[in-house]
Amino acid sequence: MKQLLIFFLLLFISLSSAYANSSDAVVKIFTAASTPNYQYPWQTSQIQNYTGSGVIIEGERIITSAHVVSGAKFIEVSKENDPQKYIATLKFISHQADLAILEVEDPLFYKGTKALSLSTDIHTHDKVTVLGYPLGGNTISTTTGIISRIEYIAYVWSNSYLLGIQIDAAINSGNSGGAVIDSDDNLVGIAMMTLQDSSNIGYIVPTMIIKTFLEDIKDGRIDGFHEDSVTVQIIDNDALKEYYQLGERSGILVTHIGVDEKTLKVNDIILNVDGYDIANNGTIKTEYGRIALSLPYHTKQLGESVELKVYRDQKEITLKQKLKKVDPLIKHEFAAEPRYLIYGGLTFTPLTRNYLRALSNEDNSINMLFYQKDKRDDYDEPVISLPTIFPNNVNRGYRLGSFVLVKVNDIKIKNFKHLLKTLDENTKEFTVFEFLEKTTVILNTKEAKESIKELMQIYYLKSDRRE
Repeated sequence: MKQLLIFFLLLFISLSSAYANSSDAVVKIFTAASTPNYQYPWQTSQIQNYTGSGVIIEGERIITSAHVVSGAKFIEVSKENDPQKYIATLKFISHQADLAILEVEDPLFYKGTKALSLSTDIHTHDKVTVLGYPLGGNTISTTTGIISRIEYIAYVWSNSYLLGIQIDAAINSGNSGGAVIDSDDNLVGIAMMTLQDSSNIGYIVPTMIIKTFLEDIKDGRIDGFHEDSVTVQIIDNDALKEYYQLGERSGILVTHIGVDEKTLKVNDIILNVDGYDIANNGTIKTEYGRIALSLPYHTKQLGESVELKVYRDQKEITLKQKLKKVDPLIKHEFAAEPRYLIYGGLTFTPLTRNYLRALSNEDNSINMLFYQKDKRDDYDEPVISLPTIFPNNVNRGYRLGSFVLVKVNDIKIKNFKHLLKTLDENTKEFTVFEFLEKTTVILNTKEAKESIKELMQIYYLKSDRRE
């Protein structure tokens, strides 16, 4: 009994020491960030204060979540048992992977700290500990749990589909960006998000993704993770397999490609990626279990290639697909002031996910109108009118909603920049706006251009545009 007691005492001391060492690497982050208004983009952004957590890693760098420091105007960090706050600088941010790197110039900050090492040696049922500064206290907090799942998930911050780890340790507000360590005191992930209305179901960004991010920033810039415009379908139906004469082969069917895709074709069946055979449900066998076939794409850098084995026209061929990042037609903007134009009192803005969220209804008619549409060579960004009109003699009698702009003086508008150029260079007597909603607005060009001076004075506007 005495020996058993000594064993548990030594185990407790060992674990306590490990977490104590880890706590030296975990910091609290204080962010003052601007919150832009996409419904009224000409208004000044609000400044709000947030707190989160971060981890010191090799190279005197702090890694944290992108959503902790996005839009930051001023950042400070503090250490456990140190009342002083140190000014930090945002060096790199990947909204896609919800990761960011901070640096502190003051050398005193790193005194007494020890950077955590990264480990990708993880498996389901492994024990992990979450370290951070959740709301409700000023000292470091620890929660323990196990790895429940390793699978591809949609990151809430970016809606990107990347590898994630589900754990059953509590991740609360303020924990974001904090360390998740294994029993050997190694960093295995960064606390990212929690599942609402659940009991201790949290998600972390795994070190496999973190290492790709750290490799990406070595050249001093962010390129991001591979995202293409290829749509695929699983092949579970027997008739589907017989139609394509697959035999004993397994893979996924390419059903759509965008204008940027030059390697794959519709009706291709992808059998293998970088040596991993693809099952009919779109997964590959890895050391972490069966994972979505995207994993080989996300452990490489943009510009590199993956090797594909493809079944095309009843023949197996080998292709090289270059990694790239393709933005969708309606994209989400991060840490950016919204673009707008005021012309004759009418207001225009690019259609973004930010604007749809500001309407508190992403499933509205605008969103459904562009559902699954791709960019084209002659059209890569929808432009919409805003419901707000600055009343003036030039626009009397007009009412607009969030209408999709199609043409100006019979010129099809490709994107927001094209709209600015078209209106600035317009010398016709009238400016004719045509909208997808079968609405037409006609303004006197000279009066519309001259009205901005009066509008700026009456409505206290700083400018007619933000490009």
